[in-house]
Amino acid sequence: MKLKWTVEFEVDEIWVEDGFNLTDERALDMLANDLRFANMNTELGARVIKAPKPEKLRALQGYI
Repeated sequence: MKLKWTVEFEVDEIWVEDGFNLTDERALDMLANDLRFANMNTELGARVIKAPKPEKLRALQGYI
C-alpha cells in the first residue's frame, strides 16, 4: 500500500531562468534522493499536478 501526499513547491523565477523545470521524473528523482534505498519502480511515485504554462517557462529561459 502506498500513501499519498499532495505537495506545493514554489521556486523563484531566477531558477527557472537557469533551466529548472519540475517534471514528474525530476520530482521522482528528488524523492528518490531522500529515500535512497527505495525501489523507484515499485515503492515510489511522483506526479506534477499543476505547473506553470510551458510558454512562460520558455520565455523565462530565453527561448521566446
